[in-house]
Formats: sequence, C-alpha cells, structure tokens
Amino acid sequence: MKHSGPRSINPREGLNWLRQALVLLLRRPGLFIATALFAPIGSTVLLNLFELGSPSSGWFSVVTAATCYGLPLSIVVPLACALARAVNRELVPTTRQLLSVSAGRVLGRTALFVFALLFQAYFTGYLLQDIIRPVIFASSLGTAGGSASFGMFDSVLGAQLGALGVLLLVFQLLFCIFVIPLHLFSERPFYYCWRLSFLAMQLNPWLWPPLGLGGLLLILLPMVPVLKSIAQVLALPLPVYIGSLLYIAWLEIFRGGEEEPVVLDSRAEEGEYSFS
Repeated sequence: MKHSGPRSINPREGLNWLRQALVLLLRRPGLFIATALFAPIGSTVLLNLFELGSPSSGWFSVVTAATCYGLPLSIVVPLACALARAVNRELVPTTRQLLSVSAGRVLGRTALFVFALLFQAYFTGYLLQDIIRPVIFASSLGTAGGSASFGMFDSVLGAQLGALGVLLLVFQLLFCIFVIPLHLFSERPFYYCWRLSFLAMQLNPWLWPPLGLGGLLLILLPMVPVLKSIAQVLALPLPVYIGSLLYIAWLEIFRGGEEEPVVLDSRAEEGEYSFS
C-alpha cells in the first residue's frame, strides 16, 4: 500500500473525528464489545497467574503492573484500529482470518511495540517515585502483601484506564501515535512509520494538548473517589474508541479521507488476512 505524506488538518475538522469514530463503533457494536472485553478478561487472567508466587520485590511490582494491565491493552488498541478499518471497508475478517499467521504477525508486532512503550513508562515512573520518595515508597511495597501496588488502582478497569492515560502521554512525548495505523496498514519498518508520525505531529501541533490533557485526566480519574463510577463506565469502551479514532485520524491525515479500493487475492481465499 502506498502512503501519501501527512498533511495539515484544521482543528475544526479534527473535532469531526470524534463523531466518525463513534459511528464506526456503532456499525458493528457486537464486534467491538467483544474486543473491549478482551482487556479486563486478559488482565484478570494475568493477575491470577502472577499471584501464584509473587515476591515482594519492587521491580516485580512494576513488571506485574505493566504486564497485567498493559499487555491486554496493548493488544486491544491496535486490534480495534484494524477492525475499524475493516468495518469501514465492509470487509470484516472472520475469526479464522484473524488467527492466521499473516494477521497475527503484524498485529503481534504492533502490540509489542505499544507494550514496550508502556513498559518503559512504568519503569520510568517507578524510578522517579523511588528517587523522590524512597522511604515512603519502600514501606508501601512492604505492606502490599502478595499483590503489586505500583501503578495499580482499586479495580482492573480503573487500572486499565490509568494505563491508557500513560499510553497517551507516551504518544504525546514521543510523537509516535500514528505508528500504530501506519505499521498495521503498510507493514513498513517501525523507524519509517515513526518518522512519518513525527512529521504528522509537527504539521498538526493542535493534537498535542488533547493527548497530554487526556492522558493526565485518564490517570487521575480512577484516583478521585467521587469519579470512580465514571471511570468504571469509561474504562471498557475507551480503548476500542481510541483505536477507532486512530484509524479516522490516519485516514484523514495520510489518505485525505479516502480509502483505497479493496483488492482480494488468493491469500484471502486461503484464510490469510492482511490489514493493508
């Protein structure tokens, strides 16, 4: 697939992306609900696995938080982005196609890229907190029991909402938000996709405040007792909505709002699937 270079978009046009992303989700609500449920279910399974024998090390606390909450989230966001494009093109893949080698390869690489960014953010946060408040932080780890305390909240959904906020902040700081759709839909090397994403962010600096403020809000929302119920409501649909929004933004900035015609090949007939 050939990509045109990124273009500058008026912020007023960007506001329309919010509606377009929601329309895509509502066209196939069952598909996106199933995708959204993967995150809390995956986190619950991973938490149970880590609790089988968790040491009291502070580093293990960070690994647990990043893996249990970040890994499922890192899969859901790019998967929702890919499915949003499939829904828009009216070519939704079957379960067999999604589990094919070709689809699993590109989705797995993208998810690992997102998870690596989130994992580094967790470790950076741990180091900063350990340097600023070493005594308090060490004592809090000692009283955490068998579960990890760093980066975790009172519930799985609240923790995932905070992890999503961390991810948005990372995207803002590293200018790499468009790496997800660029790699999914072209399978170009990550360094090439990152360069294009960096250029797109420079051409559209109005994207920086929504990413930064949105990320901070998602991190703080589960921590406020009065707003915990709102956090629980938002935590489930928001990752798939972000994925759909990424697709819409990529389509407008890199494709001028127009999709390429769908070309079916022999690989699709054999059960292979490509997101491009």
